[in-house]
Amino acid sequence: MRVPVVNVVAVDAGNVLHAQLPGADFVHACQAVAPRAGRSALQAYRDMAATVPGWFDGLMALRNGGMRLLGMKDLGPLRAVQDSVDPRPGERLGIFTVQQCTPDAIVLEDDDRHLRVQLALQWRGDLLEIATVVHTHNAFGRLYMLPVAPVHRWIAPHLLRRQVGAYMG
Repeated sequence: MRVPVVNVVAVDAGNVLHAQLPGADFVHACQAVAPRAGRSALQAYRDMAATVPGWFDGLMALRNGGMRLLGMKDLGPLRAVQDSVDPRPGERLGIFTVQQCTPDAIVLEDDDRHLRVQLALQWRGDLLEIATVVHTHNAFGRLYMLPVAPVHRWIAPHLLRRQVGAYMG
């Protein structure tokens, strides 16, 4: 089986999160050629969540325990995506709240006392793109992002590669 190529890219004007860039403290996007085969952005997100390795859920459990002690949200595991057929803006979908959901793009968000993170999965022709934009609210948010940013820069392309590889059989 051919290993899918994932490229880190800029969040350009064609990305649904482009308007969120001013003042962002962290921006990351990657894309890969993927057979769409009628898959919506929502289905792509569900497929990605389903490929999360168990060790990453372990990291999320550690994160959640620590954040709970600090009075922050326990988000639960990343792969906990409900089977909502037609999620509406404002509804929870796994660890995020839906901001926008069209066949071509889904924008998800979590806003807590320390930061606001937005994640988008977007079909751009035969490319599937994952973009993340983070705005920190305070010093704790900036401190929180110190270990999270490098993990995110590794896990997002890893999950995209796993997902696209599953699509390709």
